[in-house]
Amino acid sequence: MYQEEKKKLLYGWNTWDTYSACTYVYLPDGYGIHIGFKEYLKGSYLQNANIGKNQDGDEKIYPGLHAYDGSYTEMKVEWARNGFKIETAGEGENLIIRISCYKNDTRFIPAVLIESVLLWNRPGHFEKSEENIIFSCRDKIKEISIISGKRKEDFYHTIRTPYICMSLVEEVRICIGEKMSVQEADLMLEKNRRRLTEYAESKYGEMSELWYGLQAGIAWNIIYDPGKNRILANVSRLWNIDRGGYAEFCWDNFFIGYMLAMDDPVRGMVNIVEILKEVEEIGFVPNGTFGNGRKSFDRSQPPVGSMCVREVYRLSNQKWFLEEVYDNLVIWNNWWIEHRMKEGLLAWGSDPYDNKWEMQGIHQTFGASLESGMDNSPMYIPQEVRFNKETNNLELWDVALNSLYIYDCEALADIAEVLGKVKDREKLLARAHCFKTEMQKLWNENLGIYCNYRTDSKDFSTVLTPCNFYPLLVSLPDHRKVKRMLEEHFFNPEEFWGKWIVPSVSRNHPMFGENNYWRGRIWPPTNFLIYMGLAKYGDSEARRSLVTKSVDLFLQEWKGHGHIHENYNAENGYGDDVTNSDSNYAWGGLLAFIGFAENGFLGKFGGNLFDE
Repeated sequence: MYQEEKKKLLYGWNTWDTYSACTYVYLPDGYGIHIGFKEYLKGSYLQNANIGKNQDGDEKIYPGLHAYDGSYTEMKVEWARNGFKIETAGEGENLIIRISCYKNDTRFIPAVLIESVLLWNRPGHFEKSEENIIFSCRDKIKEISIISGKRKEDFYHTIRTPYICMSLVEEVRICIGEKMSVQEADLMLEKNRRRLTEYAESKYGEMSELWYGLQAGIAWNIIYDPGKNRILANVSRLWNIDRGGYAEFCWDNFFIGYMLAMDDPVRGMVNIVEILKEVEEIGFVPNGTFGNGRKSFDRSQPPVGSMCVREVYRLSNQKWFLEEVYDNLVIWNNWWIEHRMKEGLLAWGSDPYDNKWEMQGIHQTFGASLESGMDNSPMYIPQEVRFNKETNNLELWDVALNSLYIYDCEALADIAEVLGKVKDREKLLARAHCFKTEMQKLWNENLGIYCNYRTDSKDFSTVLTPCNFYPLLVSLPDHRKVKRMLEEHFFNPEEFWGKWIVPSVSRNHPMFGENNYWRGRIWPPTNFLIYMGLAKYGDSEARRSLVTKSVDLFLQEWKGHGHIHENYNAENGYGDDVTNSDSNYAWGGLLAFIGFAENGFLGKFGGNLFDE
């Protein structure tokens, strides 16, 4: 069943090429159109435009609507004092592209260069006719035709395949497949756009704009991986490029699959199956696995897999999905016990291996902090915690890891019950109960919150982060403890409360002011996990506040710039105040996802599958 569902996705027009967001490719054949722009003040040519670049002189892309299936896309590109808009509509083997110039601050009219592409070493060839470009492969012949626009000759660029140059003195329309008139092309564009917006408005109503942002952040990052003949929804195109063509990260890709499943369950399930296939090779889900062959053989990442699988099943009700992933989830669940257990509780770690890829961090404190997913968090610096090279783990019972592991056991037990694996379910629930009992040791009565515990010096770590709230996920604290956690910490303006929440370390920590990655910035996955925990305790001011503030944080940059950030400034709510917060990072949509969860779009959400 999985292979059948996967195969259905390997079809049609989409922005499959990670190396350029302006390349439109047809699967399975691999032919398509690459859009580039030429300006004539200096004679520069923009060949590979992509989303998220932030250096001086780079193009700025404002991603707009993008159907998951590629049936409609729109974007704006600003570069070299010009602004361009690209819209596409795909149906079957037909594609329409409309391109316009909406801004020009020079005296020179820019041009668009329509380049023929045949990707991934697919068979076939292009040839230039007098007017158009013809693609042929076996018995298939397709023509790239100009519907409207003014042709222009330009020979000074880096294109090496047949192309057509068009002046942007007026709108340009292009088609592949059936030839259309201007009116027919515009009608197809409008029809496909309206189908997408009507879907959003009918399902999400006043939350449509929030959905446009969440969906764009994922859809613009859906690519084709030719090496394994699969579709991936990854974190960011730029991260793919820097890592050999694709970059799968553990908890990132699980969350992306979960978000996808709200509207496209099959695509979400396939994304999760693909990241779990890594277990078959190395026995766990690695921190990262990349197109250049590199994998994080020494470490995993937060165990959110079973939770995401359970929730996606709740949305899809596809039992084959559980059957496909169950064994790998069990292997990964056992891996934590076998590799990260330390005297009754779990600790992050980094195993030794013959490292040929990474230059630092392996079998060190930093490698273990990478396993936590919170790379430079003040919780895991050498001054705060020691790495034990004999056990391969930090000398730290970790609140986040143990909470998430219990949640993994409980979710996996639910999955086992659906599959009729009674003994597995009993074992997993017993394991969760054992960890819950042990985790009571991590309650710090003096501080009124669960704290990491140093196993070498036998004392609490008082570095406070969103992770200290994760015991809410598994209903560990009673009412008294929850009250203290929220009143003394969540609502404390010296720690986590403020206009923008939840910072990745308390505001009164010396490293908060660095505003660098996990040192002070707000991260979508931690907000989402805290929300899931608060949801276990019913309606509350904390829950309502987190929903509102997360949604506001997301919309501020989405509405203003079309950005979906990796992380955000906890003082002003912006993501683009630093260069190491990717502005088209798919899991930024988790801030919006909180709003959809709160409004009932994720079903029963978060509880046992069999709770009434």
